[in-house]
Amino acid sequence: MEIRAKIGQLVRLRAGGPVLCVTYEHPMEDGSYSYCCEWFEYEKLRHSTFPIVALEPVEGNFEIDIEVQPGTETKADSDSDSDSDAKDHESGKNYH
Repeated sequence: MEIRAKIGQLVRLRAGGPVLCVTYEHPMEDGSYSYCCEWFEYEKLRHSTFPIVALEPVEGNFEIDIEVQPGTETKADSDSDSDSDAKDHESGKNYH
């Protein structure tokens, strides 16, 4: 499972402080991400980089990507695949 912020998303440090705007995503060696954020302080633009665990969204939630391991297919995945295959065969389309 991977938690990610969106570019342009408004966040705040979990410890408090001003509202920050996410401007850039940096991948880290452990597979997580850190984010360059910008904010105004006394009419001066500031920026710094924070790990995702130090941030919380001001509104809504962060995106969560759930990676499915190869060979582990959920029932919903297999049902939707069979439905789309049936529709493709009915329409005469062949994607293989």
